[in-house]
Amino acid sequence: MHDPELAELLRRESEYYLGTVDLIAASNAPTWNVRRNLRWGVAQFRSAEGMPGKRPYAGTENFDAIENLTISRARSLFGAEHANVQPLSGSLANLAAFRALLSAGDTILSMSLQSGGHLTHGHPRHIVSDLYHVVWYSVDRATGFLDYNQIRDIALRTRPRVIVAGSSSYPRIIDFSAIARICEETGATLVADVSHIAGLVVSKLHPNPCEMGAVTTTSVEKTLRGTRGGLVLCRAALAGTIDRAVFPGLQSSVGLAGLVSLAHALRDAQTEEFREYQRQVVANARALAETLVAGSIPVLTGGTDTHLVLLDVSRLGLSGRAAEARLSSISILSNRNSIPFDPLPPFEASGLRLGTPTITSRGFSLEEVKEVGSIISDALRSRDWGVEHSKRFGARVADLAARRRAGDTLGDLLNDSSERTVEAQWKAAYE
Repeated sequence: MHDPELAELLRRESEYYLGTVDLIAASNAPTWNVRRNLRWGVAQFRSAEGMPGKRPYAGTENFDAIENLTISRARSLFGAEHANVQPLSGSLANLAAFRALLSAGDTILSMSLQSGGHLTHGHPRHIVSDLYHVVWYSVDRATGFLDYNQIRDIALRTRPRVIVAGSSSYPRIIDFSAIARICEETGATLVADVSHIAGLVVSKLHPNPCEMGAVTTTSVEKTLRGTRGGLVLCRAALAGTIDRAVFPGLQSSVGLAGLVSLAHALRDAQTEEFREYQRQVVANARALAETLVAGSIPVLTGGTDTHLVLLDVSRLGLSGRAAEARLSSISILSNRNSIPFDPLPPFEASGLRLGTPTITSRGFSLEEVKEVGSIISDALRSRDWGVEHSKRFGARVADLAARRRAGDTLGDLLNDSSERTVEAQWKAAYE
């Protein structure tokens, strides 16, 4: 039965989205192989729980094989001894790691939220802070870079059971080996959350914590280019503990459709095309940062090694919230973000976070990325922002979006909602 109300809302969203420049660092477009799987197959309505070969449901043998295939691909891609591919999100992957390694009241040492840490690493209102004692490390106040001596000093003083490495808004390479050495010295276990940089890790553009024996967690919908889901990777000795922490510790039913999409994403991530895409993500981020610096926009740490760029817009007389709204009014999507030692609350924030995964997925060239950076620089430095400014800058963004729309496979998918076409696409792919 056709649902005209919902169809119209989705049509509006597709039309709106294709007219934007999406610089939200946590967003990305899945690979084409993943996208073509999204609306087809029995995985959408089948149910199963437990581990392969040990499910309390009949008739799951094919899904056992799919899960085992996905596990094999994850292990091979990351160089891990064991993988659990069932977490429904990166957040649940983190909870599973903590549940497997910690008892109630144990101490976790995490990157502070203002320095770039994630809320699942111990936000005061998150369940992690209810269950465990969270201690923070931060970046160097002068440089904005991680200070590994500081991390070591705090670890020696507080003796955490787990040290968390990884972030959601730290733009530089994280030296996982340095933190692994601190863990070895203090008896802690390293949990590395690579949710934002997983695609860079498997493309050898960032150190791989699996090589240091870390319990490694990730979401799969960001630079890894899957759909929403999570992974936990670990040494073989922890396999049973991790698996039990996921099921029955946190989840019951497996997201079978997400599992199929993950299998596609992990296969795509083995290709040279994927690695070249990741190289372009980083190149685009660096070009964006350099253009912003040239445009007198304060870029934290002076640049980036990854997919994201963090701005201190307070030095332009703006809050992150105001800067986000200004760019949104001209169809550039970003998000306000706390910065190290931020005096403003997170809802206002002093920073703005930008990322290049989605625009790279949509084929933006280096010159187009520099043009985006120029537009952002001009918009954020404009005085007396008003309707005329919004129209003028919005026209420049609309021109960019229109150029990218031509031949955009994401646009093809979003613009075509007919079931017949989706079925034809599926048959062409699988028959």
